[in-house]
Amino acid sequence: MSRRITAVFFLLLLIIPLLCFSQSAKRTSSPASKVSFDFMDADVRNVVRILAEVSGKNIVISDAVKGKITMKLENVYWDEALDLVVETGGLRKIEADNIIRVVTVKEYDDEIKRKISERESFRKDRLERQKMGEEFVTETVYLSYVSPSDMEKMLKGGSEAAAPGGQKKGFLSEFGTITQVNWNNALIIRDTRENVSNMIRIVKEHDRKPNQIQIDCKIVQATTNFSRELGIQWGVRSDQTSNILGNKEVLVSGGRSFSSATEGGTGTMVSTVNLLGFRPSGSIIPYNVNLPAAVGAGAGGTLGFYIGSATDAFQLDVQLSALEDEGRGRILSNPKVITSDNKKAIIQQGKSIPYKTYSQSGTQTQFAEAVLGLEVTPSVTKDGYIKLEILAKKDQADFVNTSEGVPTIDKKQASTLLYVKDGETAVIGGIYEREEGSSENGIPGLKNIPLLGWLFKKQTKIDDRTELLIFITPRVVKNVYKNEG
Repeated sequence: MSRRITAVFFLLLLIIPLLCFSQSAKRTSSPASKVSFDFMDADVRNVVRILAEVSGKNIVISDAVKGKITMKLENVYWDEALDLVVETGGLRKIEADNIIRVVTVKEYDDEIKRKISERESFRKDRLERQKMGEEFVTETVYLSYVSPSDMEKMLKGGSEAAAPGGQKKGFLSEFGTITQVNWNNALIIRDTRENVSNMIRIVKEHDRKPNQIQIDCKIVQATTNFSRELGIQWGVRSDQTSNILGNKEVLVSGGRSFSSATEGGTGTMVSTVNLLGFRPSGSIIPYNVNLPAAVGAGAGGTLGFYIGSATDAFQLDVQLSALEDEGRGRILSNPKVITSDNKKAIIQQGKSIPYKTYSQSGTQTQFAEAVLGLEVTPSVTKDGYIKLEILAKKDQADFVNTSEGVPTIDKKQASTLLYVKDGETAVIGGIYEREEGSSENGIPGLKNIPLLGWLFKKQTKIDDRTELLIFITPRVVKNVYKNEG
């Protein structure tokens, strides 16, 4: 019996150390292992290395990791200690496949971006393989009137970038492409058969010959009351009680008789009849009527003008011819220009004024441009009207106010938008010019005698005020040929 007890005692002596060693090893390799340390200005790489030895984990430290830390910890788990060291040192850790990597913030961000890029690339590759089962075709589409760049922009929905998440970009699928061929005025479209067919249909719908509009312009210099005699209706469209002028839509309708309360200056015209106009839709609207703001020498930078209509083109030509015959004015120019729908037409009338400049290289002759310019952008509406965006400019040389002998250019401009029926005439007035001066005629020699010289000479003062009238008649080209035929 005693021998058996002795054997059991010795067996326990052998087993207990083994159990203690096994438990110690298990605790060392477990995340539950606790550590205590006190570091002051310790290299962060050495601290991480100590934690790797204590935990028994595979910890890789990036070469870019640098710095020192001061830290005192008592009886904390090693993984918590590692998190505190990483956070304190401004670092990051990445765990993968039983390996912990300690890296800088930049390396961590680059790693995240790389993984996102790899996932996106994998997704695209997968989608591309799926698309391989869907037939892609390539077609060349030739354009007649629209530029390749404009058509490409429309088909792509106004954006060059692909939409995220496999969404379409305009009419293209995610992997569809459009290539411009400018020398052939064509597009090469590659996409699924269905998308290519849809885009070809859209191209045919929009690649159409635009309306051609002839802008017939007459620039007339006349006496200030001549516009009254023409029977022009001066007015602007207004749905409110206040007048609308400048950068606002105005509608020009047929002429009607009226009497005016004032001439020149600023005021309100009183009509003898109920003055009406018509919206492009055909409904009647009332007109408010404005007189021009007089524009004299040295006036501000805004060009005052008013708008009217003169619908009888034949009668207008007759009256303008009579104007010249009677010496009350003259037609300065009668330009005609043809432009496309929504394309700007530029009409200018003026002169280049020479002046001399002096420098070390010698005397040079320069030119100052003083022009009356019109920029007209027409657009044909579906109901037979032509929308006109008009910018009027008046540049006038001022030889009184000069700078080193160079005349200054007094610039004025104004813009508006109006609707005119095809073939009717819109009139812009209120652009005034004033010429002041004097002349002296007499008998040579005798006219210079003091006091008595007035008996042998005559002095004439000149104070002429004229108005520039601009008549704009837009016509759709096919209607011009039809009328002339």
